[in-house]
Amino acid sequence: MNQVRKILELHLQAQPMSLRTIARATGVSRPVVKSYIERLEGHPLDFVELEGMSDGQLNEYLGLEAPAVQSTPDNSVLLDWLASHVGRLQERGMTRRLLHEDYLRDHANGLQYSQFCFVLKQQYQAPESSSLLSHKAGDKLYIDYTGHKAVWVDGQGAGHTEEVFLAVLGASGRLYSTPSFSQKQEDLAASMVSCFEFLGGVPMAVVPDCLKSAVLENDGWEPMINPLFQQVMEHYRTVCLPARPKHPKDKALVEGAVNLVYRQILSRLKGMVFDDRAAMLAWWCVQVDRINLAAFQKLPGSRQSRFEVIDKPALKPLPATAFTLKAIHRQTVTATGVVYVPGDKTSYSVPYSLQGMKVEILSYPQSIEVWHENQRVAVHARQPQAGQVIQAEHRPPEHRWYQDRNKDELLRGLCLRGWHVTRWTQEVALRCQHEDQAWRLLMGFTKLADKNIERIDTVCRLAVKRQLWELRELKEILKSEEDLKLIESEQINQELPFHENLRGADYYQDQGAGV
Repeated sequence: MNQVRKILELHLQAQPMSLRTIARATGVSRPVVKSYIERLEGHPLDFVELEGMSDGQLNEYLGLEAPAVQSTPDNSVLLDWLASHVGRLQERGMTRRLLHEDYLRDHANGLQYSQFCFVLKQQYQAPESSSLLSHKAGDKLYIDYTGHKAVWVDGQGAGHTEEVFLAVLGASGRLYSTPSFSQKQEDLAASMVSCFEFLGGVPMAVVPDCLKSAVLENDGWEPMINPLFQQVMEHYRTVCLPARPKHPKDKALVEGAVNLVYRQILSRLKGMVFDDRAAMLAWWCVQVDRINLAAFQKLPGSRQSRFEVIDKPALKPLPATAFTLKAIHRQTVTATGVVYVPGDKTSYSVPYSLQGMKVEILSYPQSIEVWHENQRVAVHARQPQAGQVIQAEHRPPEHRWYQDRNKDELLRGLCLRGWHVTRWTQEVALRCQHEDQAWRLLMGFTKLADKNIERIDTVCRLAVKRQLWELRELKEILKSEEDLKLIESEQINQELPFHENLRGADYYQDQGAGV
């Protein structure tokens, strides 16, 4: 802004200087000097008014808030070219420098990179504010998977596609990357173990993206960590602090490192042939070391040198033993709702709703965990040679009812229906030679009693008197209505009133004595 003021002051003085003289005095090109002076034609201004304006007021008065793209032939050609090519900046791995190289292929004598970026920024890219994070030594490790997978070819000509795990230390920017078979929880755990070994220590916290293998749920405030990933964190005495959903700036370091892996590793991987996976991994480690040893463009040293000075002394030591998974099995849940662990020769139950579905079995020294779609669905204490280990809550409701049935409890309920019902049901239960036989008879009696609530005790009274212990005999009594006839006869005898003409036994005894 000082240069603009100087140009205007030299032009507004009593004896104005020529454009060429002003250009030499200010070190600004003559066309630019001309453009500023031409603005005075539409915005008249004298020397006193110029002195009384602040920089902001002068910018607003002359319309200089942002430097304008000049209408030169080269700029016009570039703007026409960008109209059909600027969208490529959204492609994975594309940068402004690569786009500039494509522009020069089409226009060999085109603008250089600095002017190319200036035109691009003024025409298409609005300024965006962002805070600069200050990273503490040994504090956070940012992890993620690259969107683009690694494709490599073995000596037999077979192609292999793998995920790419990536981790970056916050303070030094030291990078770790390795191919991984998948993003599943066990592969993520293995990648974390190898990452800690590569660093030679453990940071205070690990910041993952919202990966299901690391974070089951995340509302931005109280995340639910995947239990297996949590076990890894606890083993290495660190914590998981997931990045907030839809906030890529929470992990800007690893986002930038993704593009670095694209350009420095994946681009070189194309067309290469390796004897086996071990050879490919060895080559990959060399590329990672090359990135860490490369000098920074705008900072002193390299990622490796900054790591040695900043992060390494602050990392916590590794535990005595590395985190290990003894075994992982993938099975389809059987119709009986169990999975089989060969090492234990034992079947372990899973929730009945998973019958016919594929699950993963994680075997630890003391426990067995069953996972389905990145969620733990069952946990058992290991019981080798047990045959079957069944948890009651895993069985269907009807199976739980059958398994938990209690004959004595059923008898106690039936005893409330009457004294004769109690006598009959207890006798039947004693006569049965198997508990299933007794259960079936008692359940059949319960249904019969529910249909004949008022009559069942009298029916049992007749059955006990006649020694009848079968359900069909009770049904015959109900059908013939003998119980109703008995009740009716008892009611008649109870309701006969006293009458003087009625002679009882005492009367006839007295008559006999008189004779």
